[in-house]
Amino acid sequence: MTTAGAKASSAPAAVDERPWYDLIDDPEPPEDAMQEFRILHVVVSALLARYDDDPTTLVAKRSNLVYDSAVPGSVVAPDAFVVFGVDAQTIEFYRRSYRIDEWGPPPAFVLEAASESTATRDLGEKREIYARMGAQEYWRLDRAGKYYGEPLVGERLIDGEYARYALHTESNGDIWSRSEVLGVDFYYRVEDGIGRFLLRDSKPGEWLNTLSEEIAAHAETEAARQDERQLRQAAEARAQDERQLRQSAEARAREAEARNQELQAELERLRRQQ
Repeated sequence: MTTAGAKASSAPAAVDERPWYDLIDDPEPPEDAMQEFRILHVVVSALLARYDDDPTTLVAKRSNLVYDSAVPGSVVAPDAFVVFGVDAQTIEFYRRSYRIDEWGPPPAFVLEAASESTATRDLGEKREIYARMGAQEYWRLDRAGKYYGEPLVGERLIDGEYARYALHTESNGDIWSRSEVLGVDFYYRVEDGIGRFLLRDSKPGEWLNTLSEEIAAHAETEAARQDERQLRQAAEARAQDERQLRQSAEARAREAEARNQELQAELERLRRQQ
């Protein structure tokens, strides 16, 4: 949400382990932070669901990102970012921030969601910082399209400068652009006068669920599997009962046949005695 500019230093300073809110001027969320909530919920939840089984991918929301530990104040807090090729669990549970000089890879993807209080810095200072740290993509989403001037912008880093990805417009009015590093298409759709964002897997073209939707879908799948298991078990039980009935009938038939043979033998014996 907020940024502290890098300060000049004549000599490398010790790593500053203070939390990010002690390093920036305005740690409290701005009054208009609620404008960003829905965007972040949809995007971050979908990305968390997408990379849930990948321990080498870090998906972070509003976490401090230290881009030069030698310079106190070199910290920025994107609304969301994704880093590939790291120990995500260790970072999530045992680190207070993501430090590029500690882990190596800069973010592959950085996202800012629009609000009136942050738009100017997102378009200027933060964009420069993300380019300088080597973030491969920088995306900006604006539900109303009024703070960034447009609802959807994705940029990729080329020779240290950001260049825009192409925007596409569907026949129904949807606007979309593709993130190459994520393999995800970001869609902007207006329904009943309200703008919203959806994510689609670029290759199969399937819409991505949010984490809650993924959990619900998983629960539904598990319920269906449980129903199938119960039906299969019931069918197996019926088949077992039928086998037992058939075996009992066959046993009774054998017993009847044996008894019949005994009676035939007895009759034959009686005839011979006459």
